[in-house]
Amino acid sequence: MAQFEELQQLWQHQPEPIVSSLDAAALTHAFRRYGRRHDLINLGKVILIACQLIFLVAQLRHRPLALFGACIADASAVLFVISDWRTGRAIARLNFAAPSMDFLRSAIARLEAQRNPFRSRQFFLAVGGVWVGSNVMVASDWPRLPLSGALTSLALTTAAPFAAYALGRWIRGKRFAKECLPLILRLERVLQTMEDDRL
Repeated sequence: MAQFEELQQLWQHQPEPIVSSLDAAALTHAFRRYGRRHDLINLGKVILIACQLIFLVAQLRHRPLALFGACIADASAVLFVISDWRTGRAIARLNFAAPSMDFLRSAIARLEAQRNPFRSRQFFLAVGGVWVGSNVMVASDWPRLPLSGALTSLALTTAAPFAAYALGRWIRGKRFAKECLPLILRLERVLQTMEDDRL
């Protein structure tokens, strides 16, 4: 399968564009707007994680094991946010100067992948890191807890990533419907126009 960069070059070097320059400019503008919104959301996530880490450092500075666990959990979350951010920025920078059906199909596939980014290796590493970090934090309290308290805290820290996953999928579904689906529909209309013009 051709590399995405090759498809983008093919897109940009076709002799007779079927899509008007106004349509191409509108698509490029819509994708830039998507990128700005994506940047703001991910910047907010990074700020929230940084504030949480500052709070945890202040609270746990005299408990090194718990602080280590908090650092593992937050570092894992930051790595996933950065990975997701990079993917969104790559989508937002697509250049619609001239048409190529393969390029359009590839752009649609990239947007469709935003529906559920929780299947990537980065996501599983982040969840694993958050789970390990949370359990290290809880384990630092186990000597002071009765057995029932230790088991309860272990159950909560084990269930928390699954609850976060369910919440994240719900939020991502809402964001996908608002941000990506309109772009996919526009690209599909352009693709349909190009296919009709070929017949």
